[in-house]
Amino acid sequence: MEKGFILSLIFAAIVAVFALKNGDKVLIDFIFTEVEISQAIIIFLSAILGAVIVSILSGIKNIKYKKEIKDLNKKILPLEEDKENMAILLEDRGDEITRLKNTIVELEEKIEVINTSLEEKEKEIEKLKCEKNPEEDTSY
Repeated sequence: MEKGFILSLIFAAIVAVFALKNGDKVLIDFIFTEVEISQAIIIFLSAILGAVIVSILSGIKNIKYKKEIKDLNKKILPLEEDKENMAILLEDRGDEITRLKNTIVELEEKIEVINTSLEEKEKEIEKLKCEKNPEEDTSY
């Protein structure tokens, strides 16, 4: 059972016992008339009126909350669509970054091959210079 319901039953029992213990007749003075009525009835009517007022105010509050929830759900839908679109875009960008990194690695390997080839060619040129001019000393 719901805790609120159990607490309401306990409160109702306490009010009933209190009202029955105070069952004397009392004189109620309205502006134009006076009424003699049991104090227990006044206590019960006051408790019932309080419960009705609390229920009405609670209902109004619940209606406001439901409207707010509905408005927030309307705001959530476009944001979820944007989130999905961003996730797709992020995945595409991630794939593009991976491709670019692979391209960089390939280009670095090609540069290394070209540098190695260039060094070999420079050595061959140096060797050919030495063969062509054996009398020149290249060391200082």
